[in-house]
Order: sequence, then C-alpha cells, then structure tokens
Amino acid sequence: MKRKSRLLNLTRVINWFREAHNLLKRERFLNLLSVVFLFIIFGALAIFFSDNYYTTKGISGILDAIYWAVVTITTVGYGDIVPTSSLAKIAGLIIILSGPALLALVTASVASIYVERKIKEGKGLESIKDKDHVIICGWNENGEKVIDSIVAQMKAGQTSIVLVNELSRDEVQSIQYKYKDYNLRFVRGNFVREDVLARANIMNARSAIVMADVSGGHSIEKADQRTIFGTMTIKSMAPKVRTCAELIDGHNREHLVRTKVDEIIVRGESSGCMLAMAAIAPGVSSTIRSLISSEDENKIWRLPVPSRYVGKSFGELSAHLREKFSAIVLAVLREQKQMKLGDILSPDSTSIDEFIKRKFEESGKDFFGEKEKVSVVINPPDDYQLSKNHAIVVISKEKPEEAGFVERLVKGT
Repeated sequence: MKRKSRLLNLTRVINWFREAHNLLKRERFLNLLSVVFLFIIFGALAIFFSDNYYTTKGISGILDAIYWAVVTITTVGYGDIVPTSSLAKIAGLIIILSGPALLALVTASVASIYVERKIKEGKGLESIKDKDHVIICGWNENGEKVIDSIVAQMKAGQTSIVLVNELSRDEVQSIQYKYKDYNLRFVRGNFVREDVLARANIMNARSAIVMADVSGGHSIEKADQRTIFGTMTIKSMAPKVRTCAELIDGHNREHLVRTKVDEIIVRGESSGCMLAMAAIAPGVSSTIRSLISSEDENKIWRLPVPSRYVGKSFGELSAHLREKFSAIVLAVLREQKQMKLGDILSPDSTSIDEFIKRKFEESGKDFFGEKEKVSVVINPPDDYQLSKNHAIVVISKEKPEEAGFVERLVKGT
C-alpha cells in the first residue's frame, strides 16, 4: 500500500511538471527566458572584454562578469563590481534599462499561467491528470452521503474524488470547502458526453458512480434515462472501470443491465423490508442503518483472506479475528473469473486457433468478458473451506490498513 501511494505521488509530480512545461511552452515563457539569458551573456561578455581591453582596473574574470550581469538585470545592484571603461558603462546602461522590462514580462507570463489555471479549475474546465480516482457522475440530495462513505473508507490523500455534474460554482465551492482535507476535484459538464468524461480521465479511474442526476436543472423524471446513457458512455470508453449506477424506477433495470454495469442500486428498493423490520422487530432496522452509516464508529471492511488461512476453515479465521481484533465476519465473497478466449485455445498457436480468434474478433461481441463475478455467502458454516479466490467482509472499528490488520494476520500475531 505504501509503495502504491509513493508511485501515485510520483506520478502526480511527473504529470504536474509535464503540464507546467506545456503551459510555459504555450505562453512562450521559454522564449522570454532565452532572451533574458542572452542579455546576461551579452552584458557579461561586453563588460569583460571592454574593461580588460581598455583598462586593467576592470573585472578580472568571466565569472565576475556573469555575476555582475545577473545582479544588474535583477535590479539588485550590490555595487561590489562596477564597469570602468566607457564602452562597459554603455553596455551596463543597456542592461539596466532593459532588465526590469524583461523580468516584468517573465513575471507576468508566469502569473498569467497560474491565474488561467485557477480560473479553469474553478469553472471545472481543467482536465484531470490523476489516476486510480473515483468519479461521481451527477448529483442529488444524497451526494454528500456518498462522499462521506467514500472518505470513511480511505485516508486523506490516498485517492482523489472527481465530481462530474452541472452544479453552480457556489455549490461546488461549498462542497469542496467541506471536504478540503481530501483531494476533491470538479469537472463541469454533462456526464453523458464523451468529451466531459475524457476530461475526468475516465480511462484511468478506479471506479465510477452514476447518480440519479438533478444538477443543472435536470428533472428527476428523466434521471434514469440519463443514468442509462451515461453508464453506456462510460462502459464504451472504459469497459474495465467498475461502474455502479443508481435507478429511481426498478422497471428500468433491464435497460441498464444491457450497458454491462457492474452494480445497480434502486432507490427505495429495501425501504419496504426496513419498514417491516421496524414494525415487527424493533431495533433491527436501526442496527442496519448504523452499519451502513459513515457516522458510526463500527464500519464494514472488505479484506483478502490471509495466505496462512487459505485451505483452512472459516471457523478458524473467524475465531482468530474475534479474539485478536474484536472483529466480526459477516460474509465470505468468492470471486469467479470469467472464461477467456485463451482458455479454449491450444498452447501452441495453430492455423485453426488463429482462424477461431479472428472470427471472434470479427463478430465484435464480448463472448469472454474479463470481469469477475462475485458470489456472497452470508454467515457460512464453520467448516466452510477458504481459498485464495475468497475475500471476507468484517465489522471493526478501525480501518484494516491503518491498524495493521492485514499485516498482523499474515504474520499470525
């Protein structure tokens, strides 16, 4: 995790320098810098050769001449080195009169670059260069709850969140101020459009959340339609990005399934069950709300099965977690990888294999998806055998990475 974080920070620094270079090049900053450099060389050579030719009291070395030119052009003027010959003084006057103007142009160029960048960033027109980020497309009254749940699962600066919607500038600034300790970015635009998603760098995102969007005056009645189109656009541009979408009307589920979305959440789908529980079994609905709430100190975490427990029973791992970490295991997840085309072809490439491969490619259909299917076993029996494809869902107060949870499990402490 630490190595991944360092690589992510290094990537951000490299991207920042690359972007800064492109901006400086576009503003012809390097050309201005070259002119300043030429003036320094001109002044240094002029005072060095003229003083040494006409008098022996002048500058003794070329390094002193360069030092004098830099001090003069920056209007510092220490006075420790001065030209003595007439020709050197004329060159000095040229440097003195032109230096401030050139430096002012350089300063104005740098300032304009950063002002332009800040304006574009404030308006949501800046392209996102981050990778492995979470994109939230659309916005509604539950938007801040989604952000709260995301930041509860990660440390500050661990990953960035990018909002893609059509909120007003004041609304966006209010949200960004609330989450100022987190790397919250904003891209303005309609998430149904490819150019908007490209600015959000959807191709390099970790995951995308498509909310029932009401930002920018969009009606809630057409929210599902926008969700379907937006998810379709995301999956066409970045099919490997895990995408979760929210629906208002459950009858639109079949249309959203066709977009190959990873998970669908229908608003109010579990409200009937929660109401029944509240009436028949008091306290159960409150318990469920506490578990999924970001405000409760106990949170739900997803962990890989430690290597030393692969091939052992669920009961052994559950007892160890409960005893050492006061953690409760809720479920076991099994990730089943989809069959790939290479699984049915022979190891040695033959003409028949090439023919089959070409025909599948010509069909344009995804018969062999790369996504993994996840099956959930809630409260498995103690003799349930664990494998390397399993993951566990636990309840604990601290985030596993922060508490050394996984590392300590692997070491068997």
